[in-house]
Amino acid sequence: MLLSVGLSFALSASGSETSWKLQLWDNDGTRLDIYELKYTPKVTFTETEVVVTTSVADVYFYSLPDMWKFTYESTTGIDEVAAADASMKFDGQSIVFHGLNAGSDIAVYAVNGVQVMSKTVNAAGDYSFSLSSLSQGVYVVNVNGKTFKIVKK
Repeated sequence: MLLSVGLSFALSASGSETSWKLQLWDNDGTRLDIYELKYTPKVTFTETEVVVTTSVADVYFYSLPDMWKFTYESTTGIDEVAAADASMKFDGQSIVFHGLNAGSDIAVYAVNGVQVMSKTVNAAGDYSFSLSSLSQGVYVVNVNGKTFKIVKK
């Protein structure tokens, strides 16, 4: 089954140099590739791959199980600015969050929507916790309103 995700933006420059980009991320939190929307990247899915096709006839294939997320983000010409929210890494048995603020809430949900774990961070900084008690499967992790998909094998 082939699913298609389309996105169109009506953007006005109005004097700014902001541009929109499609960014793909690997399961370990590494940014894989960036596609400028002026090349109209089209994202489609097969059972095993994420496929990105651009208007200049380029086609790129990514392993679906290895994909963490893809995002549409605006940039102002400065590509590497530290994010205000936390980054997350998952090693298969534990989750590590970097740069959380004290009071940050972390929740883990099974794909059926049932919350299976929650934590509140007491002190600012890095925070990790084990998922060894969870069975294999796909989970959704929410930290301060930002959502991540993980696959525990």
